[in-house]
Amino acid sequence: MNIPDIALEKSSLIPCSRRAAITLLTFATILTLAFSSTATAASQASILVDLAKTREAWLQDLRTKQLEAILKLYAPDAVFLQPTGERITGPAALRTLFQNIMGTFNSDLTLHGQNMETSGDLAYDSGDFQETLTTIATGAKITSKGSYIIIFKRQPGGAWRIVQHAWTGVPLAAQ
Repeated sequence: MNIPDIALEKSSLIPCSRRAAITLLTFATILTLAFSSTATAASQASILVDLAKTREAWLQDLRTKQLEAILKLYAPDAVFLQPTGERITGPAALRTLFQNIMGTFNSDLTLHGQNMETSGDLAYDSGDFQETLTTIATGAKITSKGSYIIIFKRQPGGAWRIVQHAWTGVPLAAQ
């Protein structure tokens, strides 16, 4: 088959060189990445705000002894690590833990977040705490301080739940 040579004509409608086309594509790619990372940063900032609200809800639920509300913040396979190293795993064990705490003490726990970050479906919140537990039966006070870390995991429905919760520190003094 004989194909005649056809001279390509330059279009007068869109004068464009190869260098200009590459420059334009490079610029478009940079803009796409800039807007994409801005959207990602905005999304991550929104997640961090939601996680801080979850931390504050947990704190308020503990102080006001809202057992069911606090338990809803944990994933079904969540683990709570006590300062003693004891692992408390699963809904039934967490229920018992919080029932005992809420039935025995009044807490004025304060949390001071130091770091909060996300990566994919995982996030963490770590910081320091200070707490005075007042024994309901006697009024005796136990003051403690230390550090905490809460690890969150995005669940299949999109909600963030606590999957690991750990405390360090020991009581400072009984008053």
